[in-house]
Amino acid sequence: MKSMVNRRILWVVAAVLMGTFLYWGRNDLHRVLDLDPFYVGVCFVCTLGIAITSAVKWKLSLRSLGETDATHFGSLLYYFLVGRAVGLVLPMDASDFGVRTMSLKFNHSVSIGRASYSVYLDRTFDLVIAGVFLVPSILYVTGAVAPLTGVILFAITGTAGLVFFMFFKREATQVLSIIFQFLFKAVCKIPWIGRRVEFEAERKLLADGDFRSVGPALYALSAVKFLFTAMRFVVIAAAMGVEIGGREIFLFVPTAQFAALFALTPAGLGIQDWSWTGLLYKIGVEKSVIVPYLVSLRLVISLSIIVLAAFSRLLYRKPVEVEG
Repeated sequence: MKSMVNRRILWVVAAVLMGTFLYWGRNDLHRVLDLDPFYVGVCFVCTLGIAITSAVKWKLSLRSLGETDATHFGSLLYYFLVGRAVGLVLPMDASDFGVRTMSLKFNHSVSIGRASYSVYLDRTFDLVIAGVFLVPSILYVTGAVAPLTGVILFAITGTAGLVFFMFFKREATQVLSIIFQFLFKAVCKIPWIGRRVEFEAERKLLADGDFRSVGPALYALSAVKFLFTAMRFVVIAAAMGVEIGGREIFLFVPTAQFAALFALTPAGLGIQDWSWTGLLYKIGVEKSVIVPYLVSLRLVISLSIIVLAAFSRLLYRKPVEVEG
């Protein structure tokens, strides 16, 4: 009952914030109807690129855990897109993590520990990439560096991160494992999960596992995923005929992603939009552009997720039941 009340409160907050956001930019909303179909199609391709990259990362994570039977690419792609689709009506990160973990648990008999750790590896490397690019992004947003300098810093910090995961694999994976075990132990205190998980057995499995070989690959793939994510921001600007600047948008994205982490409303409605509005203001984007740009971004990305999730069902392979 309490969780239901909390969800309703979040929906009310989302409705109020999103309503005021749309009202604030009401005079410019007509620009959403003038999007160039070509660039809308490119945004669909970028969303597909994000989904494919995430499915490959997830596949690598599962294989490193010894779960080769649950790594059918089409199924993982479908689970990922369904998780994102659910995230359009529920808090995105929680829904994505929950859908993917439970899909492995109930459809492939993967333990909750292994299932959640595989998703954790995928999502954590996304955060690592965002963190690596965050400092150059903040320096640009605050006006401390010019766009070209920010891009050069992107290249330097990105390369430094890859070198770290290539030459300090053991230390990096140990840190990731310790953080996960701390979080997993907290989650296991939830009665519904705790009754279904043998925590000590799972902890030993994860402590003894060697995930060093996949670290550099997961890092590199997360960088590719970031590029697809940033490209969606660029192509929606192009679809509106707005010249914000490719370098400027790329530098904006890491700070925007960080701000989105605190958007607890369903799909980040309202909170995400207002926080991104402030950031766009900081980099000199005009008010007449901000609301239609962010609304277009949200609508096109949501539509692409729904359409691709529906089509990805064709690639899903039903797990083979082994008779005992």
